[in-house]
Amino acid sequence: MRRPRLFWRIYATYLLVVVLCTAAVGVYAVRSAHSFYISHTENELLARAQLIRADVGARIGADTAAQLQELAVRLGRESGTRITLISAGAPGIPVGTVLADSAVSDPARMENHASRPEVAAALHGDVGLIIRPSATLHEGMMYVAIPSKQGSVVTAVVRAALPLGAVNDALDTLYTRIGVSAVVVAALAALIGLFVTGRISSQMRDITRGAQRLAAGDFTHKVYEPRTREFAMVADSLNHMAEELSEQIGTLTRERNQREAVLTSMVEGVIAVDPDERVIALNEAAAKLLDVDPAAAEGKSIQEIVRNPDLQRAVEAALSGHEPVEADITIRVGAEDRSLQANGTLLRRSAEGDAAGAVVVLNDVTRLKRLEAVRRDFVANVSHELKTPVTSIKGFAETLDDGAIDDPEAAHRFVRIIARQADRLNAIIGDLLALSSLEQSQEGRDLTTEEADVCEVARAAVEVCEPKAQAKGIPLEVACGDCPLAPVNAPLLEQAVINLIDNAVKYSSDGSPVIVAVDVIDGDVVISVRDEGPGIPRENVPRLFERFYRVDKARSRDLGGTGLGLAIVKHITRAHGGRVSVDSVVGRGSTFRIHLPLG
Repeated sequence: MRRPRLFWRIYATYLLVVVLCTAAVGVYAVRSAHSFYISHTENELLARAQLIRADVGARIGADTAAQLQELAVRLGRESGTRITLISAGAPGIPVGTVLADSAVSDPARMENHASRPEVAAALHGDVGLIIRPSATLHEGMMYVAIPSKQGSVVTAVVRAALPLGAVNDALDTLYTRIGVSAVVVAALAALIGLFVTGRISSQMRDITRGAQRLAAGDFTHKVYEPRTREFAMVADSLNHMAEELSEQIGTLTRERNQREAVLTSMVEGVIAVDPDERVIALNEAAAKLLDVDPAAAEGKSIQEIVRNPDLQRAVEAALSGHEPVEADITIRVGAEDRSLQANGTLLRRSAEGDAAGAVVVLNDVTRLKRLEAVRRDFVANVSHELKTPVTSIKGFAETLDDGAIDDPEAAHRFVRIIARQADRLNAIIGDLLALSSLEQSQEGRDLTTEEADVCEVARAAVEVCEPKAQAKGIPLEVACGDCPLAPVNAPLLEQAVINLIDNAVKYSSDGSPVIVAVDVIDGDVVISVRDEGPGIPRENVPRLFERFYRVDKARSRDLGGTGLGLAIVKHITRAHGGRVSVDSVVGRGSTFRIHLPLG
């Protein structure tokens, strides 16, 4: 809806008041002027009539009709007034007979005036005053008639008259002057009102613009304070309000920034929902854990953004209960399952206020779950790996004790078996000690390194593994480009490459080649060992570098592995600040890679 401006409201009202006041004053002035002019004309006619009566009073009855007529004409011409002399009765002259009239040439032809109201009043000794049309001149006239007396007897009536046309002309001139004056005064008042209203409107516009800037958030702007007291009070109130708002908003902004900084820096995911389960806030950690867009999630229900029944039930429980809620949630993100621990509680508006929603804190315990599973598997595997040689040693030792020691051939065979199992037990313990040492080096970062030719390290590892490869007829090939220098611990790196080559030789069929290559890829030195063995199923690849993990447990033990070789490779690589990777296709072989930073 279009709203009128304050300027037009004030100015229109002011203009209406000016017009009404001017009109009222004008009407009053016209009426007063009319009354005043009529009264003035009456008095003037009365004064003329009295003067004329003084001139002709003694001559009425003494002069002839012709002399009286001549006198009336002369007096009428000199005074600009119609003069009529009327008889009050004399021998042979009826009452009301016109003796002389300055406006007609033959008064004798005029009708008797005894019935005229002004004449009748004068005949009775009073002053007669009336405005009426003239029967003789056929126009409106103002008449004043006064008696002429001799003693107390009315002898004649002297009547003075003015045509209303002259009166009206004079009044019209007066009306015109009053009208012009009223218009000029109204125009001046309108101009003054325009100026004053413009000043008021301008001050209001200044205040409005200042208020708009404050509404837009510019609290540094000061509203101009006009001289008008009321407007100055409004401007001062706005400025004071701006200062208060600036301080309050600054406080709220700081609190919000602190809260957002805390939420953003939190490793835990935080989700805040309202009583209708719509998301109020979602920090970056929660967005990453749930794989959602924080901006798109706000305002939507938890069911829309995450289709996970466990999380939905946790939110519902947090909203419906007064006690904290704990729940374990498994959520699938891409091809990965994540284990989350959810802790939910009510969100209140105040310490004892109504519930405004709920807050759910999500902790990613995927790694802990995996580590716990690895620990369980490690305990089970190491127990099994140690139990096997110990059981064998104990069994054959008991067999020897039971009498087999007296059979030299059997005793020698049992002793060889015990020695072999002891060597296996020693290898397992040695690998475990090596892993422990590597882990300590990795945590303390005290690994001693020096610039070394990685290609030379690879060739040294190949030479160590050459006898075993030749026994199976497996050719070992070394492919090196530019021999890069890198900061490494050469003995440890050589051991890692030996482990990879040893595995490749073990699991490759007789006569199939094993290729060791050294390249520089994306700023890293990459040592790759490729075989044409049976390959590794995709589901087993992520766990290859776990301790005691075997794809084919029976075959691995038959080949004499401890199950710790690849774990040692991983820890040696990490101690160098690198990483390991595997590409494998079942039936086509595998490629193990060690990625080391150049500097």
